[in-house]
Amino acid sequence: ACSEGKEVSWYPSYGPEQRGGTSNCSVTISASTIGSPVVEECDVLIAMNKPSLEKYSIDVKEGGTILYDARAGNYGKDNLDVKDNVEIISIPAREIATEMGNAKAMNTAILGALMELGTDSPILSQDAFAEGIKETFAAKPKLIDINLKVLEAGAKWLRENR
Repeated sequence: ACSEGKEVSWYPSYGPEQRGGTSNCSVTISASTIGSPVVEECDVLIAMNKPSLEKYSIDVKEGGTILYDARAGNYGKDNLDVKDNVEIISIPAREIATEMGNAKAMNTAILGALMELGTDSPILSQDAFAEGIKETFAAKPKLIDINLKVLEAGAKWLRENR
């Protein structure tokens, strides 16, 4: 996001959660100055596990989207506390990453879905996502290609299954 001239803030919350509970990190990307890193309501929630999905789903604003790893279970509006018009998408992130050759890249599969989610009105370009992968794994270059493949596979999954 920074490489595209966007304003960015991130605000992680670890606390006692480091020992097995939920944790979260709020990321804000904006074209204008960000007044506070604290996020009251989010446009998109990415949940990597069941406790986080259940705890933070209420924080998605009306018209927002929840992307979550399918291993958390089968969730919908009937069993999540969500506002009106929130889209809930279960992504087989571990399966996608495993099929591409690296199960540990499941978070990258969900980022791919996020990338595809924004194709109508992109927050970031596909190039920015790819550059983020390259920068993240600069110290481990052998992981770049596999993560780029997983990123695209996550995007493809959303295109074909949304």
